Amino acid sequence: MSNLVLWGHHIDEYQEMFDLTPAHFGGKLLEFGSGPSAFNAEMQQAEKRCVSCCPLFALDKATLTTKAMLVFADMADKVSNERDKYNFSQYGNFEGLLAKRRDGMAKFFADYPLGKKEKRYLPTQDISLPFADFSFDLALSSHYLFGEFHVKVIKELARVAKEVRIFPLIDRDGQPSPFLGPVLLQLQLDNYGVEVRSVNYLLQPQGNAMLRVWAQECQLSEHKE
Repeated sequence: MSNLVLWGHHIDEYQEMFDLTPAHFGGKLLEFGSGPSAFNAEMQQAEKRCVSCCPLFALDKATLTTKAMLVFADMADKVSNERDKYNFSQYGNFEGLLAKRRDGMAKFFADYPLGKKEKRYLPTQDISLPFADFSFDLALSSHYLFGEFHVKVIKELARVAKEVRIFPLIDRDGQPSPFLGPVLLQLQLDNYGVEVRSVNYLLQPQGNAMLRVWAQECQLSEHKE
């Protein structure tokens, strides 16, 4: 998991993080473990279909707002103290990044009460998701995974979505995750398709890659003499 938990991502950021094209937005999308992100609100404004799942969505607006502000402030301080480890060119500077993300969080909280009523924001308490197989065309997970215990979560996402995309693939120190190799191997052994793809989003020097995962079946034909 990345050490950067600056919530408030927007659609344009997701497009770069997950290498999304306009065609992707024509399907049904699942956002997983996002925290207070603007993505669902902006999708709703564009009349696109999206459901967001996160343990934080069990909280009411006031409680979640307080928690989000505290976490955001702490992470902002940490990033500020290590500015040399980040590339802020996409945002102009560090302050531009914070402004963009604060705007995203504001859009989320403005949409949160209605989104809860419409079941666009659903709380998750364990790895089992309340959806039928392949209910979604694409599942996106930003800055939530990547760790040794997340293979089960990835498999569950691949059950409910035709394809899963995870970003970034770095650890808390901004280095490539040591779990990536073992996770790829386990998924391949369990007959999942996998691809590591470079993307255009580059806030952290080694954080410009995402993981694609999809369930697949290999049909083996019998060889007859």
